[in-house]
Amino acid sequence: MGLLDSLQSMAGGLSGDQHASVATELMNAVQQHPGGLSGILQNFQQNGMGDHVNSWQQPNQANQQITPDQAQQGLGSGVIDTIAQRTGLSPTMVKGAAAVILPMMVAHFAENGGVNQHPSALGSLASGFLSKLG
Repeated sequence: MGLLDSLQSMAGGLSGDQHASVATELMNAVQQHPGGLSGILQNFQQNGMGDHVNSWQQPNQANQQITPDQAQQGLGSGVIDTIAQRTGLSPTMVKGAAAVILPMMVAHFAENGGVNQHPSALGSLASGFLSKLG
């Protein structure tokens, strides 16, 4: 089973294009969030998901999964709603996709220099991550 097949089965049957759209908009939200990805990860930690965040950043540790509701709690309803508007998907579908994509995205960034990077470096890492979805 390929990466897109795994994403599709875990996030409610979204197509590869829909996952790519959510991932792209999630990257935009990360770049616009105060503190970038580190700021978003702090939100997750403050909401009791510190163990999850730590697992995503450890290369030799399996990523702890989050539920769609936990994705919304960590990202905030505003982020989910904005992504839903921009992609034309329901907030429920966006939450499901974000719950799958976010841990993989953080793990990818951790493997490639960490999450505390300059925005231009984050953009190049995002391109590399998104290429894995396609």
